[in-house]
Amino acid sequence: MDARDTLPRLVWRRAHEMPEDTALISVEQSAASWSQLWLAARQWGAWLSSHGVVSGDKVVTLIPQSLEANYFWMGCCALGAVEVSVNCEFRGEWLRHALLTSGASTVVLSRRFADQLMQVLDGSGITQVLIHDEDLPHASGNSLPDIEPDLHPHNLACVLYTSGTTGQSKAAQVTWAQMHMTWFAGIGFQRDTPQTYYFPYAPCHLAGRGALYRAALTGGRSVIREVFSTTSFWYDVRTRGCTWALLYASPTRFLANLPAQPDDADNPLELVLMCPIPRDADALKRRFGFEAYSVYGMTEVGAPFLVAPQDTTSASTGCCGKPVDAVQAMLADANDYPVSAGETGELLLRSHEPWLFTPGYLGASEASARIWRNGWFHTGDLFRLDASGNYFYQDRAKDMIRRRGENISSFELEAAVLSHPSVQEAAAVALASSVGDEDVLVAVVPRAGQVVDAGQLITYLRDIVPRFAVPRYVRVVPALPKTLVTMRVQKQAIRTEGVTPDTWDQATGLMAAATSPAPR
Repeated sequence: MDARDTLPRLVWRRAHEMPEDTALISVEQSAASWSQLWLAARQWGAWLSSHGVVSGDKVVTLIPQSLEANYFWMGCCALGAVEVSVNCEFRGEWLRHALLTSGASTVVLSRRFADQLMQVLDGSGITQVLIHDEDLPHASGNSLPDIEPDLHPHNLACVLYTSGTTGQSKAAQVTWAQMHMTWFAGIGFQRDTPQTYYFPYAPCHLAGRGALYRAALTGGRSVIREVFSTTSFWYDVRTRGCTWALLYASPTRFLANLPAQPDDADNPLELVLMCPIPRDADALKRRFGFEAYSVYGMTEVGAPFLVAPQDTTSASTGCCGKPVDAVQAMLADANDYPVSAGETGELLLRSHEPWLFTPGYLGASEASARIWRNGWFHTGDLFRLDASGNYFYQDRAKDMIRRRGENISSFELEAAVLSHPSVQEAAAVALASSVGDEDVLVAVVPRAGQVVDAGQLITYLRDIVPRFAVPRYVRVVPALPKTLVTMRVQKQAIRTEGVTPDTWDQATGLMAAATSPAPR
């Protein structure tokens, strides 16, 4: 990788080579050209410097997706500081934990998040709070010198907190090499002409960082929105001329569930990064008139696997493709020995180039040591490898269910549940069983206007899943608990609640409330 491909250097070059071209468009605000963006970044860098922030410092931010969020990121880079981006929805102990692990003494935030911050400041290590939309970093006119940033692939691009689906969020250090690999993946699938990218995701997640990076890599532009909105998605795409978009599992399903319209395919969208590949991928591509590709990734490793458009089909649900050239993969058992051909194992990764994966977590040396063992990064995800060398996702290691001596993939069971015409979302988890192994609980969200009958769902599943995989418990809920940015299901919350009074028990054919007291 050319050291000049770090984002701050790309932005600097765009500002000098194509200064008046649009870089970012905020649907809530306005547009910014490359020269405007770079000037604002240098002004924000000077503002930070005036408050005592120096090169090497870490600075916590609570700033939603906006032009200012991107100005601040590049301002940190121009100064040589490192942004630690915290989810704006964090509060209470979640927020206190993030502050404690950040290693920062300064927080920069939008005014609307000040109250939740002030409640957890004591003992957090934070000594300076800067409210950017009251202080106005660009108001003085001061700016850092207009010089190319001296940042290289091994330098930290930012620190992002993991989703926290299985425990406390961890502060993953993200290098520029990792960021580049993530957003360079799949560029060859798009047209050579400048593209307009759509990123309705927060900057505290890797997806939110892709807006500026993808535009800078290609000389295109990105459209940003503070949060994903199902009702605004196609309006934004059409009115802003978006040709590329990123869709996770939940947003994909939200769009699929929209009532069909005669003009669904009348939109400029050409290519969609779908993560993961849904079972109705082919129908979605035909309905909305776009092509798709996919990747496998996580905050700590970026996007080290790639699935080409011709392989992104309904038949390849669960496929994550093959590793990119710089990455080596292995499926291993609990002791890091390779599993036999065809067996399921944990995905371990290492790279042929330096700094492509996280060097570790801030303030969590034991967790860092656990993920980096025996020279491999341990993803915690279970995969199988087919005869063509493609890797297929099976489950999170902690989500695999053991019942009657058999392993049940929650991923595969959920796919079966989702094939029921009345089910919109599903999550399968293991609960402790009184007779050994585990019992299966599936939480389901009905489609709009539909009713899910638990007994009928079990009857339906008996015809399409192995007998040992048929759930004992069914709980119908209005919504699944999810992480705030990536909208991943928080299965630990479902496990913790366990068998609630409104849970149907196959063993009795009754609701739990009818056979046992409500949990205390």
